[in-house]
Amino acid sequence: MKEKSKNTGSNKRIYIATAVFSVIWFAFAGPGEITRRLDYNWHHLMLNLPLALNNTAALLGSGSKEGHRFLFGKYITKEANPKITIAAIDELTLGEYGWPVPRNYYGDLVDSLKRLGAKGIVFDVIVSASKRDKPGDNKRFVDATARAGNVVNLVARDGGSGKLIYPIKGLAEVSAIIAQPHVEESVDSDGQIRRYMPFWKDPEVPIDPDTGRVDYITYTEAKLKDTRIGRAHPDLAIPSIGVAGLSLYTGKPLSVLFMQLDERYYPEKTLNYRDFIERKKNPGWCKDEKSVTPSSYKHISFADILSGRLSAEEKEAIKDGVVLVGATAVGAFDHSPSPFHHQLPGVEVHATFLDNAIAGDFLTPSYGFMFLMLLLPWLPVFLRRYSLALLVSVCSAVLLALAAGYLFLLASGTIVSFVSVALSLFLPFAYITVDKGLAEGREKKWIKNTFGQYLSPKVVDVITKDPSKLSLGGEKRDMTAFFLDIAGFTTMSEKMPPEQLTQMLNEYLSALTEVVLKNDGVVDKYIGDCIMAFWNAPLDQKDHRKLAVLAAVDCQSEMARINRELTQFEIKPSCRIGLNSGPMVVGNMGSRTRLSYTVMGDSVNLASRLEGANKFFHSKIMASEYTFEDIKDQFDHRYLASIRVVGKAIPVKVYEPFARKGEAPAEVKEMLRHYEAGIEKFYKGDYKASIKDFKDALAALPGDGPSQYYIETAEAYAKEPPKDWDKSFNLTSKG
Repeated sequence: MKEKSKNTGSNKRIYIATAVFSVIWFAFAGPGEITRRLDYNWHHLMLNLPLALNNTAALLGSGSKEGHRFLFGKYITKEANPKITIAAIDELTLGEYGWPVPRNYYGDLVDSLKRLGAKGIVFDVIVSASKRDKPGDNKRFVDATARAGNVVNLVARDGGSGKLIYPIKGLAEVSAIIAQPHVEESVDSDGQIRRYMPFWKDPEVPIDPDTGRVDYITYTEAKLKDTRIGRAHPDLAIPSIGVAGLSLYTGKPLSVLFMQLDERYYPEKTLNYRDFIERKKNPGWCKDEKSVTPSSYKHISFADILSGRLSAEEKEAIKDGVVLVGATAVGAFDHSPSPFHHQLPGVEVHATFLDNAIAGDFLTPSYGFMFLMLLLPWLPVFLRRYSLALLVSVCSAVLLALAAGYLFLLASGTIVSFVSVALSLFLPFAYITVDKGLAEGREKKWIKNTFGQYLSPKVVDVITKDPSKLSLGGEKRDMTAFFLDIAGFTTMSEKMPPEQLTQMLNEYLSALTEVVLKNDGVVDKYIGDCIMAFWNAPLDQKDHRKLAVLAAVDCQSEMARINRELTQFEIKPSCRIGLNSGPMVVGNMGSRTRLSYTVMGDSVNLASRLEGANKFFHSKIMASEYTFEDIKDQFDHRYLASIRVVGKAIPVKVYEPFARKGEAPAEVKEMLRHYEAGIEKFYKGDYKASIKDFKDALAALPGDGPSQYYIETAEAYAKEPPKDWDKSFNLTSKG
């Protein structure tokens, strides 16, 4: 009787606990932030799982080209509408026209797209007035817009002041539609835009919970009633970019679309993102098959449209389609993560809405699935009297069925909260399983078998002692990067035995490293015969530029000393050094089990390029203007040139320091005197007269590479002066 009473009391407690849990979980977990973020991750996992399976199959020799549409992916991920394209302001465009793109080119773009038969041209670029505007450029854009008759431009709200930002003078009046680009109110906690408001809702007025009424901003309220669209629909809510594109594509008036899309209580639309694939970049002229752009919609370079270098496929996509004009170059566009990529250009969000609206396949949130949270917690409770194997099998089967049900609903356009429902089963299941393990004396073994599959003991130990050591992030700082390379190392390796080569390399690198450390630098790493170092981290160093230049000068002096003293080596190498300063990211980077305190960024890459660029002038040190400009008076130095390294459109001035001010050897000072005279004449265009000065410099310091370079260049230019030369040299290799 006592045993039965004990079991009855235990059952009663677990029943009460289960009832309380199911009600609390239903009330708080569904709308909770944590489970919502988990639901987002689950949705992303399901969309990307077909690609992972396809890649695995490819490794086994049976993959396909379907990517995200492999296996069940074809039912949950649709292909993008080929008639929706992006006129991409990409890296090529910025290299050709700069940023922001001059307004006259927008006019040229409109004319080109109109000739190609575009049904709608939608600008996701706020073309507002600025002090840099040129009236002629603006007029060219306005006139082209008036001629086309199918161009959408924008009115926007300043996020800080709340003031409206209008297009340039005359543009709003001739635009077919004035739309608005704002989607920031729909951004979720993870930064992704999943919901899209078709018309411009007043951000300061919430949706009325009783009537479902939404306060919209109309053309009259925005003082746009004198525009073409404002005169036709003065009291109509201003549409989003996507709705404006939909109107041009379908021919339906905005008033009709407003009636179709403005649903009471649920005016926002849940976006159904399209397949994310790799497409050939610049197919009209680029022969590099590896040059691709990953995107949902076809990106056609703004520059290619203006130059007319389009493929037949690109022309066909533009004809009778909608072209959205937006920035896609890294650093020049607003971006947000999508289910398929961590940086999706904002213009693709608008394209996704337009695509969904044309196909009529927006995702529909459903909350009926959540009522399972009241039932599922009871399943492991009723199964606890059976074996552990049966408990695990049944609960696992139910979870798989829930996952299959989720995919089925997603394929039909319905999105549900999977994680909240699954956890309502999994959490009680986990508790019951542990409880059974304790009762059967298997606690220790169960924990080991369960968690040992997921956690490395070594990782756990590191986390316990100091979790911050696993941080993969960094901080952005103004720093100086230093690259030193021993010249001719490959040739030396062919002429010397491995043991002697290793000994020699150790001698040189050890001595040069001491110089860097003496000047308070941090030696980042050794890359073969190269030393990479940096300044201004982890400690602040206000004079980091000067310290780096001093290290470079001292390294050259140290090379001369080593070559004199190490008589056991017949080969006497030299070294080249590159220096650059600017914003860099520094911190612990790498994997979770192997970290390195290092720097990275574009400024670091430039320092490496400058080290190799020494080969171009046969110089020994090359410091960029960002490092040397403000401290050049503290050193004996010379101006080398203005150069464009590979991959850069903007030239950079470079210098070669020799020693602290006044400490250069007499022959170097004599060389500099003649060299500077030659440089002055050379860049004034008096090439023939400069030759004598450079020859005198070479005589003062025999073997001086830059002097010899300018002699040869001046002789060539004296015979045939360069045309339209910007006085910069383009380097054709990385060195």
